[in-house]
Amino acid sequence: MIGKDSRYAKCLRYRDSDGDSLGMRFPIDTSPRFDDRFHSVTDGDRLDLLAHRYLGEAKLWWLICDYNDIFFPLELTPGMLLRIPSMDHVSMHILD
Repeated sequence: MIGKDSRYAKCLRYRDSDGDSLGMRFPIDTSPRFDDRFHSVTDGDRLDLLAHRYLGEAKLWWLICDYNDIFFPLELTPGMLLRIPSMDHVSMHILD
């Protein structure tokens, strides 16, 4: 069951022949903004830890993926430059 506060709550949901839920959430606006921050990846960095550091919530790791077109979140490479949205923008425009 998907809760009303889940980022998937507004997604289109389908059922495949086995009855499993499939779907996709609506895309968010990831246009560059004046208050974006940047982080250069080092050994040991993880998206959940970066989300906690910059956004205050580890469960917001998916935002960093969206902002940086990361499909496989475990494949961060040292030296990669990540764009991270400001918490103000996230709380006012994305998590509403």
